[in-house]
Amino acid sequence: MSKIAIISQPDQGVLIDVSGCSSLQEAIDHLSSTLQVSSQFWKGSSVALNLGKLDLAPNQVAQILAIAKGVGAGPDFVWSQSQTTRAALIESNVQIGVGAPMSLPKVNLDTPQHDFVQEEPAEEAVIDKTEEDITHFYETQEGEVLKTGEAFDAPADADDKTEEKTSKVPPLPTVLYLRQTLRSGQTVSHKGHLVIIGDVNPGAELMAEGDITVWGALRGIAHAGIGGNIEAEIRALKLQPIQIRIAHAIARSPDRPRVKFASEKFTGPETAKLVEGKIRISKRSID
Repeated sequence: MSKIAIISQPDQGVLIDVSGCSSLQEAIDHLSSTLQVSSQFWKGSSVALNLGKLDLAPNQVAQILAIAKGVGAGPDFVWSQSQTTRAALIESNVQIGVGAPMSLPKVNLDTPQHDFVQEEPAEEAVIDKTEEDITHFYETQEGEVLKTGEAFDAPADADDKTEEKTSKVPPLPTVLYLRQTLRSGQTVSHKGHLVIIGDVNPGAELMAEGDITVWGALRGIAHAGIGGNIEAEIRALKLQPIQIRIAHAIARSPDRPRVKFASEKFTGPETAKLVEGKIRISKRSID
């Protein structure tokens, strides 16, 4: 379970969830490292906080709130399952959230039974000065990939009121831009595209309904296309994940080292996407 999660939905704002922390000190440590690095992001945002089952006295609640307010992330609402903490929130004149807070998407991120199967590149595919792109193919866990819909182009003279006969994938509403490195125990979830400026270390997780882009090294877990968006992609300057998942396809890194390429120029970012039911990793050199 994540120690701290940032859950973003455009119509509900941002929830900071520390319910996975087992103590006040653990919650403070994760809040400090998560909020302070991205202090500019929080200013002006609608923020809520979930304390879970943490039992906190009034002075401890004040300590938590001071960290959030210090970076402009003072919560509008605070959820708690502890009667002790709820009493402390009331004493501190903090509004308690009604109903259930937002939660992380329910997805299966267990390690699959089979590793990626990497095809050895053919001789003519070795990178040289004229080669721009090369790809690896990785086997994904067997399972049905749902079709999310095809675009429908109506004739030019069609009536404006004519109903489309096939559904389109709805546009993803927003991009969540987060400037920080994520460490073990930290999770970010967004209903849209997700951009991380920094590294994603082992033990950290990313979840998005759209694309995931990491301007750094992706070494944790990434799940793009939650909800069945097979057009979603995962990109990183260094793609070294423990596990990646796109829509319903899932795979993990091979035990053996990745294939090395002849040209030192071949140091560009990598992109993972679904091609014919397989997760395809493509790498492009930077000119």
